[in-house]
Amino acid sequence: MQQNRAAEIISSSFNFEVTWHGKPVWIESVNKVDNRAGIVILGSQDKWDVPIEELEETGNFESMLD
Repeated sequence: MQQNRAAEIISSSFNFEVTWHGKPVWIESVNKVDNRAGIVILGSQDKWDVPIEELEETGNFESMLD
């Protein structure tokens, strides 16, 4: 994933499905200086700081306004 796309996902009114090494994650923050993202692995309390290029968008999404 590219840095700008990760930032768009955070500010979007849609919930985009993103994975890190095959695990579904929630992007909490984007550090544009270091090109890293703060993520939480869904279904756990595990928080990681990972390179943004390791994140993958699956193409699935849903509106958070419903």
